[in-house]
Amino acid sequence: MIMDPLLKKYKKYFPDIPSLYDYQCDVLYMLQKKKNTLAVIPTGGGKSLLYQLLSLDLEGVTLVISPLLALMDEQVNELNRFRNISALALNSNISFPEQRQILRHLKNTTYKLIYISPERLQNPFFRAAIMASGVKISMIVVDEAHCISQWGSSFRPEYGQIYGFVEFLKEKGQHPYLLCLTATLSKLARKDIISEFHIPAENVYVTPKIIRENLDLHFQKVDAEKEKEECLRSFLHKYSPQKTIAYLYSRPQCERYADKFEDEYTTDYYHSEVEAEEKANVYQKFLNTEVELLFATTAFGMGINIPDIESVVHIQIPHSVEEYYQHVGRGWRRKDTIKRCHCLAMWSDKNFLERRRNLNTQKFTIEYLEGSYKLLIGSAKIKFAGQVVNKDKNAILNSDRNLQLVRYKLEKHRMIRTVGEINGSPLEIEFFENTPLWNKIQTEAEEGVDSFGYVAEALGLHISEIINHLYEQDFGGNIKKLPAMKKDIYFEILETEIPEDVLEKIVSEINAEVDYRISQLDELKSLFLSLDPDSFLNSVLK
Repeated sequence: MIMDPLLKKYKKYFPDIPSLYDYQCDVLYMLQKKKNTLAVIPTGGGKSLLYQLLSLDLEGVTLVISPLLALMDEQVNELNRFRNISALALNSNISFPEQRQILRHLKNTTYKLIYISPERLQNPFFRAAIMASGVKISMIVVDEAHCISQWGSSFRPEYGQIYGFVEFLKEKGQHPYLLCLTATLSKLARKDIISEFHIPAENVYVTPKIIRENLDLHFQKVDAEKEKEECLRSFLHKYSPQKTIAYLYSRPQCERYADKFEDEYTTDYYHSEVEAEEKANVYQKFLNTEVELLFATTAFGMGINIPDIESVVHIQIPHSVEEYYQHVGRGWRRKDTIKRCHCLAMWSDKNFLERRRNLNTQKFTIEYLEGSYKLLIGSAKIKFAGQVVNKDKNAILNSDRNLQLVRYKLEKHRMIRTVGEINGSPLEIEFFENTPLWNKIQTEAEEGVDSFGYVAEALGLHISEIINHLYEQDFGGNIKKLPAMKKDIYFEILETEIPEDVLEKIVSEINAEVDYRISQLDELKSLFLSLDPDSFLNSVLK
């Protein structure tokens, strides 16, 4: 380990870090060239220290894109309370009015790091707030970068649009460089990311050994699901871990297992439908070992930094080798005391068969894509290119037809363009003091239809003019009431009909992604059957 010059310079913020690993110094050296960089570093290997340290040496703000609220809140709490480094997590744990207040006053803050979700980058109000604040974004960190690639193990369409935000900043005269970080990345996904972000070969770093030596991997095949409960009991009796996280992909199953094992252990559960306050409470209890056995979905996932987890269990199979390794990598991370972490994965042939069937149902046909497109644009009749339509944002995010993916693909192929988002309707929004334009908007809404689409057409305005006016008034503190729960997204239709060749390309892309996930599933089964899982993992992840 080495005392890096940058660590020495900012030692007062990190008094508990005596030195850096060789690979941390190597990555910092790359970053100081201010070029886009990709670093593949094992879980628990000190990825976050890299950008936290570097942010102190940069002008303005480092933007950290993270997929999980728990990670944001945990890191920001540590930075503000224990490091004396000003940081902000801008996420749904903050009330809607408070989020607006924070964004309105960014120019008066001294944040060194701002943590956001990838979805936030596409939010027009967030973009407008960044520009209005004059804040300089020097570096953008993409945590869990395997999500960027369409081949990422937990691909989210919003990750695929990150570079669009970078281009937006460049258009506005800002030129941040990027640090993409992950613990695991398939060769195909790595190639994708290097191409997407124009990362030079000399700025790609992969640690020599991906698999941490203290992880003991156990795979148990069962014939029926009911056998897993007894297997888990036997495993826990054998190794007696004080702190175990057991992963499932079903919220009811998390609760059922927590009830089943509470006779022998202090148990709890954690999933996406648990209230935010209760999530924080469960997390804290698990951190303090007040909960010995936590049953959780992947909502308790990437970036969780609990260093003394003695056992990681998969009751239901993960989706890929990469996801499996992300999970087991959360096992025992303490560096002052080295301890074995026992990891158990239970599986059956039926588990893999059902997962494969489920994946195949996610494939598209041209007819299905056309139906999804009609659902996305609603009842609007497309009469001309440039026409604007709107759709409730929650309906897109919660659609069974994966409308968010369809939206992303249509934008990628330039069939539609997102104009912006508006909360509520003209008569639901209140100003402290009405402007002349707002008086006209409200009059039209009262006399006609309470709809921004109707009002824009009646007044001969483009919807973007109304959106920009709302943002200006919001930044000026003139909006008294703005509905938090109702938000519409406005799209400009760039082509009146989607050409056949574009439909075929989109369907082909989506189905290729599904086929890739099926191949990942086959690879996972090969790992479970392997006689030398460590070597197998290294061969796949390197």
